[in-house]
Amino acid sequence: GGAITTNDETLAKKVRMIANHGRLEKYNHEFEGRNSRLDGLQAAILNVKLNYLNNWTDRRNEIARIYSDGLSMIENITTPFINNNSRHAFHLYVIRLDKRDELQNFLKDNNISTGIHYPIALPDLPAYEYLNQKNKFKASIISKQILSLPMGEHLVDKDISYVISKIKLFFN
Repeated sequence: GGAITTNDETLAKKVRMIANHGRLEKYNHEFEGRNSRLDGLQAAILNVKLNYLNNWTDRRNEIARIYSDGLSMIENITTPFINNNSRHAFHLYVIRLDKRDELQNFLKDNNISTGIHYPIALPDLPAYEYLNQKNKFKASIISKQILSLPMGEHLVDKDISYVISKIKLFFN
């Protein structure tokens, strides 16, 4: 932890950006920065939460399997590859499809929240303009196709089934 005080607006902006991955706005990284947002209170909470991590991870893997099984017959969707010899944290469950925005709006109309993580591929960020690689990687295309479905250990099977049923309805 620490603090910086200044009356220099330019320096203040730069310091804030350094501590937040080189950005002021979400997903708009102007340069490489750090993630320096863990304070003492958050560390204490994390220390307690670590006791539940294995159970939460197991549940997230179970949810991912339910999603993958339920969506596997929809040819317009690519689901995440799940390696049976490894254990994924499934912080996010991300599908790929060409009609991403249309599906996202349809799900929103059906009270299903989704996300786009991350809408700008790393080579396309201002932080990496100096590499002259914008739109030269498959990630630039994929970033326009990805959609994060609801994910979390708090979800019950009924919630997941509802999401799957609405996605199937969208494609029918």
